[in-house]
Amino acid sequence: MLREAPVKTVTTFEEFLEFESRSEERHEFVDGNLFIMAGGTDRHNLIALLLISMVFQHALKRGFYTFNDVILETPSGHGYYPDVYWVKQNAEKQARVQYHATIIIEVLSNSTELIDRGEKWQAYQQIPSLEQYVLLSQKEPLAEVFTRDGSDWRYKKLDGDAALVFASLEFEVKLSSLFENLPPLE
Repeated sequence: MLREAPVKTVTTFEEFLEFESRSEERHEFVDGNLFIMAGGTDRHNLIALLLISMVFQHALKRGFYTFNDVILETPSGHGYYPDVYWVKQNAEKQARVQYHATIIIEVLSNSTELIDRGEKWQAYQQIPSLEQYVLLSQKEPLAEVFTRDGSDWRYKKLDGDAALVFASLEFEVKLSSLFENLPPLE
């Protein structure tokens, strides 16, 4: 599914931030258009939260902040809320926006998969600090991992008990451990 019609059009990223600060809903900002974010499922949310809980303290000790509800602005001027992402602690910061993600995770859903694989992936590749982009299935222990190798990106598909390795964080987690105790698929 591609994006629905935008709910509003604004001229600048600053106007987006102003609108977002007063809104009860979260929006993504793409080419001057604001789109309401799709609502997630309990599995989608739990996978992101489990990953955060597994990695958070370790990432902090390695000099990385973990974010999941803070806008990430891309070099193209788009504004997204990735499901989970990590930023080096010494990177330039602003209270409501980050710019220098090192790792980005998106948990796939039927309503956002094409956007995560297309529009977002195109925008995220332009972030100079980005080293890894991971697409996680919420249906089964399956990850698609894109890793920067110089100016190219390497692709690897992982499943089952395979370890999802975050080299920058010096951390790995078995995919199967993200799926233990999740509620059943609807």
